[in-house]
Amino acid sequence: MRQSLILAGALLLAMPAFAEDATPGAGRYAIQPSDDGFVRLDTESGAVSHCTRTDGVWRCEAIADDKAALVEALSAEVEALTAELGRLRTELADLKGIETDKPRTELSPEDEKDFDRAMGFAERLMKRFFEMVRDLKGEERQSI
Repeated sequence: MRQSLILAGALLLAMPAFAEDATPGAGRYAIQPSDDGFVRLDTESGAVSHCTRTDGVWRCEAIADDKAALVEALSAEVEALTAELGRLRTELADLKGIETDKPRTELSPEDEKDFDRAMGFAERLMKRFFEMVRDLKGEERQSI
């Protein structure tokens, strides 16, 4: 009887050590609850399954793996962005070449004529605007 008590005591002391080895998530599968069952991840293969209970029996169905389609779509997008980047780099190099080849410190005669026309238009516009303001102020004074 004394040996039985010693054996039982030793087992009780050893139980916490066994419990630490069986920590949650340390197994092959990781499980997360879902609305109608749970989702199971095989941590070794990466396969994902959705498990539901039907007529008292649990059934797990593999969830389709769209990695290949995703990789293909992302590869196509990377190729398109790489082509666009190359085009923009070429365009930038062309623009820098234009700027460095011919610094523009003075206006050409045509540009100067266009500038003078634009300034003349702006002056006429401002004169008309101020005339309208003066007319409006004059009308207000007469009506008071």
